[in-house]
Amino acid sequence: MPEAMNDILLTARGVEIAAGAKQPTVSILAYSGGLMNVPGWGTLAIDLASLDLGGQVRILADHDASINGIVGQGKAEARDGRLRVTGTVSSTTEAAKRVVELAKNGFEFQASVGVEPVEHVKVKPGEKVEVNNRTLSAPEGGFTLVKRGKLREVSIVSMGCDDRTAVAIAASKGGDMRIDEEKVRAEERERIANIEAFCGGDWGRDADKVADLKARAIAGEIGQEELSAKLLAIIRAARPQMGEVKSVLRDPEPRVIEAALLMRLGHEELAEKTLGERACEYGRRLGAAHMLDFCRACLEEDGADVPRGRMEMVKAAMSTYSLPVALGNVANKLLLSAYEESPATWRAFCAVRSVGDFKEATAIRPSFTGQLEPVAPGGELKHGSVGEHATGFRIDTFGKLLSIDRRDLVNDDLSLFEDTARAMGKAAMRKVSDLVYETLLANAGGFFSSGNGNLLDGVSSALSLDSLSLAIQAMRTQRDAEGNDLDIVPVTLLVPPELSVQAKAVLESEFIQRAAEQPTGNSLRRAVALEVEPRLSNEAKFDGKASGKHWYLFAAPSAAPLVTAFLNGVQRPTVEYFGLEQTVDKLAVSWRVYMDFGAALCDPRAGVRSAGE
Repeated sequence: MPEAMNDILLTARGVEIAAGAKQPTVSILAYSGGLMNVPGWGTLAIDLASLDLGGQVRILADHDASINGIVGQGKAEARDGRLRVTGTVSSTTEAAKRVVELAKNGFEFQASVGVEPVEHVKVKPGEKVEVNNRTLSAPEGGFTLVKRGKLREVSIVSMGCDDRTAVAIAASKGGDMRIDEEKVRAEERERIANIEAFCGGDWGRDADKVADLKARAIAGEIGQEELSAKLLAIIRAARPQMGEVKSVLRDPEPRVIEAALLMRLGHEELAEKTLGERACEYGRRLGAAHMLDFCRACLEEDGADVPRGRMEMVKAAMSTYSLPVALGNVANKLLLSAYEESPATWRAFCAVRSVGDFKEATAIRPSFTGQLEPVAPGGELKHGSVGEHATGFRIDTFGKLLSIDRRDLVNDDLSLFEDTARAMGKAAMRKVSDLVYETLLANAGGFFSSGNGNLLDGVSSALSLDSLSLAIQAMRTQRDAEGNDLDIVPVTLLVPPELSVQAKAVLESEFIQRAAEQPTGNSLRRAVALEVEPRLSNEAKFDGKASGKHWYLFAAPSAAPLVTAFLNGVQRPTVEYFGLEQTVDKLAVSWRVYMDFGAALCDPRAGVRSAGE
């Protein structure tokens, strides 16, 4: 859902101005299509494919929208992943005359492009997105991707931030357009003096912040009005308040809030492991004893007024950048921690594949690829075909919503948030396991059958030293159609809980009770690893396909008895944040948790099933 947002000002560096044309013209490479550091937004990128360029674009001087500030007009074009603006420069306004005259005198101009964002998303650190004909990788702290926006205007300015952009102006030589250079220098001295006056005095703990604002103002990154507003916000935040939490946040802010939240929930070790000691130290200094303290700290750091009402404070805090990101990251870490702690017996024998979309994919059965054949001197290599020995499969999306009612935040009930996040992490792993074992038990296409040489049945197939010996023998003697040995090695014995004691006895006992005058040593001791899976006997969930007597023998995952596939290789849940404004049916903030995965039977020669009866 579109959100109300401040305009984005993209500033373009490296303005080159040359004289000679009859009609003054301007050509601007306004945006190179990559990541930029934009004041008020941080690291940002804009999807030019969905940017509304409109018709004629106004070209102004220093964003002055009055008649006196008009420089000219032009037309914007997005091509090859870049934004270009071309147009003409007026010869009548004072602003245009000054621009042309400074250009003729060799001044290197820059440009600032005003974009009204309509829809944007946060790209997490390390994630990659395809935009503007390139792949953008999110740095530490992530970046904002403007998915839809509208071009408002272009201004000729003196400062820029995108080193990969450029502006060129061709100016006419006609007319006397000289300006008073001493006046320009005097105005600049007055501007800097005003900034010095605004930022003078003792700012205490905010001295570093004020020094940074001062430097940005002198450099022209922010105007005097914006500087005054930010300084006023610092003054307001410094006023004593009941239960005030001192501002000790340091860039990147969400990491400090995130560390403090994790420690507040009792996960200090997880916080130090994932965020580092520095973020944890600042998190301790935050001294937040209640969820409202976190809300207040985020509002103060953003320079916003802190509402007196608790409900209003929570709503305002959830509209900041720091708190939603920190809560989302905490939910993600708790969820992933629970996900990784959950048992996943299928990893002992499933080959993991990465797929790029939801169309049917293909996995090759390793044992069906055939042998290498001798090649005579100067002879040709013969073609092999694996098409008929491939397994088709596809992935699907599975997900759920995690929500926090604003009343839980007011009541400081974070335990519900933690419990829900961890429960969803475990549920995600359970869903993957459910799908794998549903696929295994379904035995589609007679995967386990006497024809494939991988099925034991009858009374003699009950788990014992002898039946396991037969299963191992069946796998090790698998051969292709030409009689070539495939060298498949059994690695894992998979049993339901009902057979776990018997399986341990077979695999771990040093001696076996046999008939008189027979060897008593256990020749299969530790021959394979043991995995116990309760889904194998869950008849209520898997109908008549499950049994407490069935057991399986598998080769290593590289032999691909089964495959488990994930979209783009992401083997963990994805967590996306939705704010108060986007959950219109209830007063809550939500996180969408989802995974894209699938499973399929692959190479029948890499597995043996025993009916056990």
